[in-house]
Amino acid sequence: MTYGQYTPPKKSKAWLWITLTLVFVLIAGGVAFTGFVTPGFFKAKADTTSRATPEQLSQSFVNGVGEGRLSSLWCPIRSKRSYTSEQVMAVSDGAQLSTPAYQRAPQEYSAALTTGGQTVGIAMIPGEGGWCVRDAKIGGEPEPLPGIETKPSPRSGVKTGEEAGNKFVDAINARDIPAALSVLCEKVPDTTRDGVQQIIHGEGRYTVDTADVLTTAKQTILHLTGDVDGVRNPGRIETEDDAEGGPCVASFSPDSD
Repeated sequence: MTYGQYTPPKKSKAWLWITLTLVFVLIAGGVAFTGFVTPGFFKAKADTTSRATPEQLSQSFVNGVGEGRLSSLWCPIRSKRSYTSEQVMAVSDGAQLSTPAYQRAPQEYSAALTTGGQTVGIAMIPGEGGWCVRDAKIGGEPEPLPGIETKPSPRSGVKTGEEAGNKFVDAINARDIPAALSVLCEKVPDTTRDGVQQIIHGEGRYTVDTADVLTTAKQTILHLTGDVDGVRNPGRIETEDDAEGGPCVASFSPDSD
């Protein structure tokens, strides 16, 4: 009797395919989670830089709030209160555009966003390389400026330091940047010029309480009361009464005397 060579039965490879499928599913799931959830390298990055138009800038600003990227969207000079708004937005989540950009003045647009349960209005003006945000206000939209010109007006003749100081206060209250800068002395620091514009970009109002004329020192000191964003503080103006070209404002302290 002849016996043939024994051939063992073939083992099924189904288990191998099942294992490979499970491994593939686990890997794909992990990639999807890290790609689309966190850190989210598959998700399209929100645009935080476009500012060719007010509409683009307002959306970039909203996107920037969520990603903490606002520095490139502010104008070089903006109101002091916008710094407070920025701090509030930095700790808020879920910023959304609630009022699309619309024109409020010949060269100014406004928009509003909601973040952290609060409304923040922004004001936008043309700037270098596109539009920029000049102000932000919690609970409402900033009042538009009468104009965005920053070149000082020609200095009209003033005869006394008190007259120069009062003209300066009138310009601040009218939010007239060229008129306010025209009364400043030529040699005031840039920080003073910028500070004056910061106040004008906001909505401060001042009254002159008293004026001290220091004849020997050729100087006049005007003591003010200021109302900035609902907060009343003293203020102070010092003039140079014998300056070349006439009396002029040498310093302005908007919230201290």
